[in-house]
Amino acid sequence: MVKKEIIDDWQERFPILSPYTPSTLYMKADIVLWGLRIDKIFSKQYRIIFECLPLWEDSIPKRNIPVFHTELWGKNGAQFFIDYASHDRLFQSASEFAGKQFGVFFKDKVAASDVWKWLGQLSSSLIPKHNPINLYRIFEFKLALALFLDDRKLMDKAKKEIDTEIRYWDVLRFQKLFSKSPDEWRAELYAKFGNRDSFIRLVDSNRKDKRIIRLKEAHFCISGFPKI
Repeated sequence: MVKKEIIDDWQERFPILSPYTPSTLYMKADIVLWGLRIDKIFSKQYRIIFECLPLWEDSIPKRNIPVFHTELWGKNGAQFFIDYASHDRLFQSASEFAGKQFGVFFKDKVAASDVWKWLGQLSSSLIPKHNPINLYRIFEFKLALALFLDDRKLMDKAKKEIDTEIRYWDVLRFQKLFSKSPDEWRAELYAKFGNRDSFIRLVDSNRKDKRIIRLKEAHFCISGFPKI
């Protein structure tokens, strides 16, 4: 179990986050939960993971699978592992790196343009590139965000990205991974986010969970999004 004083330090640094589990600090942002996971490494180290959970899924197991996640990187893109014994000494620099990398999400109002840009940077850094395992749920989030904001241009932008990306996917490999073709996956995905009323009802229902209700809240806004 992660030491309470470590959790307390990270929550004090990012007060918009609240304890969700013994090792996570989350907030809710309309259609998702996101925040920091204090991930234990062996017995003497931990690392910070930023992760996002969906509120549009119809079962708890699905809602517990991150839409995307990435670990905290230190100077020159190095992994930032923190010894428990060195926490007091390293916390200041670790929290500064976290603020720079994830701070765009830890606000009362979160610009869709900032999220889109951040996800684009995350996608471009994935190795190997054009890997559907890394990308398929990022695309799902983009569709969900466009649907929530009820923005047709943003929805068209997300679909254009998907239509472009799946041209790079190996059909046979995709079939083995997902038991369907890329075209079948795309059709199912577009159908999943085709009805805004049912989508909002499901999200609202999931937000009533007693652990989620007490979390601090942020809202997405479309202002500042570049012309599409």
